[in-house]
Amino acid sequence: MICKYKYDPADYKDVLNLYNELFVFYELLEVYKENRTRANKLSLNKHSRDLFFTIKHRELEGNITHITAEGLREYMRDLMYD
Repeated sequence: MICKYKYDPADYKDVLNLYNELFVFYELLEVYKENRTRANKLSLNKHSRDLFFTIKHRELEGNITHITAEGLREYMRDLMYD
């Protein structure tokens, strides 16, 4: 990852799948920002759905709080549509 993001994947190493999902999301986001092709946008969108699913399940399991989950979702949307 090149940029520094508000939600660091390293903060979620102990949360099932969240570390990996965030890390890949940020990588795909950087690829898309470098090269705004349709294929890169589709990859980012597909992975964002996977990430949102993971966030939802970690919230329901009690691994992250509702406030953290909402913050993550809002932040990811803002990054994608910036």
